[in-house]
Amino acid sequence: MMRRRLTGVLLLALGLLAVHAIEEEAEVLPVARVIRQISFPGASQGRPQGGRPQGGGGCNCQPIITCASELRQHHRHRRARGDERIFRAARKNVNMGPLDPNMVNAACQKGANAGLNQIRNIENNLARNNIVLQSGTPAEGHLRVFDISRSARQMHTNALAIVMASKNMMQDFKLSKDQGGHGLRNLNVRSTVLSEMCPRNPDCRGINQKYRTVDGSCNNQANPVWGKSNTPVQRILPPTYNDGVSEPRVNGANGSPLPNVRALSGNVLMDVDNPDQQFTSSVMQWAQFLDHDFAHVPFPDMENNQGIECCPNGQEPTGTARHPECWPINTAGDAFYTPRGRSCMNFIRSMVAIGPECRFGYAEQLNQLTHWIDGSNVYGSDIEEQTKVRAFRDGLLKTSGNNMLPFEETRGANCLGTGRGVQCFTAGDSRVNEQPGLTAIHTIWMREHNRVARQMKALNPSWNDEIVYQEARRFVVAEMQHITYNEWLPIIVGPAFMQSFGITVRSNGYSFDYNPNFNPNMNNEFATAAFRFGHTLVNGNLRLFGPDGSVSTIQLRDHFRSPHLIQRPGMLDAITRSFMQLPIQKFDSFITQDLSNHLFQTPSVNFGMDLMSLNIHRGRDHAIANRIPAAAMAAGACDYRRAQSFDDLTDQIPGPIVQNLRRVYESVGDIDFFVGGIAERPVSGGLLGWTFLCVVGDQFARLKKGDRYFYDLGGQPGSFSEAQLQEIRRASWARIICDNSDNIQAVQPLALQLTGSRFNQPADCRGPIIPRPNLQLWRGERAGCPNYYCYHYLYTYIEEKLWK
Repeated sequence: MMRRRLTGVLLLALGLLAVHAIEEEAEVLPVARVIRQISFPGASQGRPQGGRPQGGGGCNCQPIITCASELRQHHRHRRARGDERIFRAARKNVNMGPLDPNMVNAACQKGANAGLNQIRNIENNLARNNIVLQSGTPAEGHLRVFDISRSARQMHTNALAIVMASKNMMQDFKLSKDQGGHGLRNLNVRSTVLSEMCPRNPDCRGINQKYRTVDGSCNNQANPVWGKSNTPVQRILPPTYNDGVSEPRVNGANGSPLPNVRALSGNVLMDVDNPDQQFTSSVMQWAQFLDHDFAHVPFPDMENNQGIECCPNGQEPTGTARHPECWPINTAGDAFYTPRGRSCMNFIRSMVAIGPECRFGYAEQLNQLTHWIDGSNVYGSDIEEQTKVRAFRDGLLKTSGNNMLPFEETRGANCLGTGRGVQCFTAGDSRVNEQPGLTAIHTIWMREHNRVARQMKALNPSWNDEIVYQEARRFVVAEMQHITYNEWLPIIVGPAFMQSFGITVRSNGYSFDYNPNFNPNMNNEFATAAFRFGHTLVNGNLRLFGPDGSVSTIQLRDHFRSPHLIQRPGMLDAITRSFMQLPIQKFDSFITQDLSNHLFQTPSVNFGMDLMSLNIHRGRDHAIANRIPAAAMAAGACDYRRAQSFDDLTDQIPGPIVQNLRRVYESVGDIDFFVGGIAERPVSGGLLGWTFLCVVGDQFARLKKGDRYFYDLGGQPGSFSEAQLQEIRRASWARIICDNSDNIQAVQPLALQLTGSRFNQPADCRGPIIPRPNLQLWRGERAGCPNYYCYHYLYTYIEEKLWK
């Protein structure tokens, strides 16, 4: 009895010491680390007193300073460093009078029935007349490079009915644009006849809290839909739809039409070879791979799965020959496309989604992927995708011959490999065959999962397939997050902004900056504009490096949607060496012609699509509001005041580019967000200009601080032990290449950077310079141990002793 009382007093004192220590973290934390492992009463019997059994065996809690920090955050939530940088949700207050419920329901019926039936009838007519995308065309490649899930199709159909109902209400109630777009967001769909269109919250009961769900749900316990696949993106600024609800942004500040996007692409975003002197093509390839982990806003095909043709025979259709989702890009008179008989470029509007609050008003676009950095490009974003890639044996992912990705079993429509005598690959994200570098990095990470799974199975022979799979996935996702925040992101936003946003990762110990109020969902401005900065880094001519130092060159335009190159012996390593030896193009407003004139070009034609035109048009499709920062922004600030004149841009954008912008835009306020963002000069120490840097920094702060499973968090059911976390911190892009290439023997330790300095020369993969995480610490790993116990026990104890 006396021992118990003394233990309680000791714990209380240590808890108070730890809470006090937080007030002056810099001075006290190093001393507090002296308080090491504390064994709670009952640990020897398999669980701490007051805890719940999660799997047998003794458990030692992590240092009490760690747990108490988490507790204090729970009870008195304080803003973590950098939290004030996070943008608030886009809102616009609009006065609305009461709406007659009967008229609301009538508008809903009209939207659900007449609107959707009209689309169905048009599609049937188009199919009968064979006005559909023809196989092998660039436009068909643009559609088929990705799959559309069944869940995404259903979500889009339901959301479209709600959008149409909102437009009908605008007409019936004679609402203004602001009332239709923003005022109607106060009206809940669940109170109308369209209530069945609203998505249901996922059931999070019974899931193993140690592991992420495959669809990203249940991460945030109060908002289980946040981060889930097939949910809407969100916004930094309110949209600028032409009709307030869903029509694309087409007019400038004075009401005149915005400039033609193809004219912008040709006159502002030109092709200049300007290689970077510091960074390798890994920077670009990591950006694309990461993008395919958390962002995919698809556009629809027809109900019979045929592609929507918006430019039959290169001409823009009218009347019943035009699908309602078509908004083609006018290329009439274009110096490149006109001689090829093309007066328009295919463009289909993005699919839309409904948020968990399920409200009327302006449309919001759908993200088919989970919004987290969770390896969904490897593992899939729903059960169906996950099933396609799992071997269901010893926790492994499927492979094909020579340890390559598995072949697509159901169809080959998402790539052109069959025409070149090869099969198409499949992965967690269907865009895997888009270009050789992307296929290579997918292969590398599939191999990394299997490497880890085999070692974990060897260490834990009693583990079944599911445990090995989940533990290997948990480890691999942690590696991805660590490499992203430790190696890649500081290059993009610079170390000053890493500090400013509070997203610099720790070198030891846990972080406790989880904020359940941060919605991680992709910002529309991020997914549609800012994170497309990587398009400016792409090389049109790709150099492949042989083991003997030989170099060969291929053109990107000859390798879209076809994995024929990587299936040749030695080509995986040749492409991987280019990750380390080929410099990226500089971040600027210059774009390779392989993207601006030849995107998804096929062997049967000598032209493709224009990615830059698609980017600008997509921004207008999503009604992205334009905000070019004012001149003289303070260091570290994210300011979205409008520039008042073109002259205000000259401190952020080079003078000749400002003159180009002045020639094509009537007003500085008309500049498209993507165009203005890539035109800005990079900040000191970073790759991006101010505007994109702020948007990218905000999103990655959300992805770190809003993720309950972020790899270095303590006090969570999915937290690693402190020793395991130190091993994960040894992971690097160089180590991943060493372990998963075919026969690459040496890599520079900082593989995202060129070997310019004597400190970054190629190192032997077998030597100590490129460390490898030690998986021995995962021997006997048990679900929920130790951090869940630690959190639960201390919460119960200090709740009773200190706060009651």
